[in-house]
Amino acid sequence: MERSEKYIQYDGAAAADTVQGVRSRSWLGRKFTGVVSYIRKHPQEFVLQVLTFVFICLWIFVGSKKVFTYAEFRASMIRQPFADQYGIVLSYILPAVELATGILFIFEGTKRLGFWATLILMLVFSSYVILALRDTWGSIPCDCILEFPISWKAHLWVNGLITIACIVGLLLNWKIRKSFKTTRKPILGL
Repeated sequence: MERSEKYIQYDGAAAADTVQGVRSRSWLGRKFTGVVSYIRKHPQEFVLQVLTFVFICLWIFVGSKKVFTYAEFRASMIRQPFADQYGIVLSYILPAVELATGILFIFEGTKRLGFWATLILMLVFSSYVILALRDTWGSIPCDCILEFPISWKAHLWVNGLITIACIVGLLLNWKIRKSFKTTRKPILGL
């Protein structure tokens, strides 16, 4: 029996590399096993990466939707219960801030700032939804600015879940950065 890179030679007949009579896993199987192994060894880093990916998708989707449907978005901002000039200014600022927040999550050095920006945006958005639900303006503003076709109460719940996920991300990022700083060896022993 001779062993080569991919095959084991049995009495002159080449057979695929086997482990105790079972064929080796495919490339996809090996990759899946590697991912599962990483998740088991580093669950906090994995959760942080999932949250980062979710926030990138969320902010890029929300911001780009406002950019691509700008005329509708601007009209809906003008119909809100504050002065028209604020609606016009917000129609420019809001998509830019949302896209910039999504971009912050792409880079490792600005990820923490992205979590803080998300937390601030969610608190501001949630405050606006609470004011709308309390009939501060005499009626609930149109729901045309909502990114997803849900009620105002459901939107408040979604904002709450996003806020909780953001806080979890901030705590995990802090914990991972703290453990990295304590395990990092100084350069040149200085």
